[in-house]
Amino acid sequence: MKRRLGRFDGPNVIDAHVAERIKMLRKVLSIKQRQLADLFEISPQQIQKFEAGRDRYKAGHLHLLSQMFGVEIDFFFAGIPDEIANMSRSEREKIISTVNQKSEVSSSSAIEAGFIDTIARLSEQQLLMVNERLSRLTDE
Repeated sequence: MKRRLGRFDGPNVIDAHVAERIKMLRKVLSIKQRQLADLFEISPQQIQKFEAGRDRYKAGHLHLLSQMFGVEIDFFFAGIPDEIANMSRSEREKIISTVNQKSEVSSSSAIEAGFIDTIARLSEQQLLMVNERLSRLTDE
């Protein structure tokens, strides 16, 4: 059976990784799902599908996000080991099910390491924005 171009066969590890990087940066910069939905002219429910891995971001979305966040498109793909990128679909599906089971139990040290990695990649202007937003949070 031929595969139709553009058909979505479900999430794969790379799509889930990209979605997670976007979600993490969105949260660090205090951007709501509604704001992304408005940017793409789609529903907030569609953003939820992207972040849950039930659908994937389009190339145009990544381009807009890189401009909006002030990062290179490579940022969204950073941290994907070559071994994962070269896996078969069935191997990736096994990893996805394992990750989904473990995602409910996330360690604070892993979150901190991801946060530090992300902060290290931000420009000076983005760091100032993050610092300002954090200051507002601690004042509340």
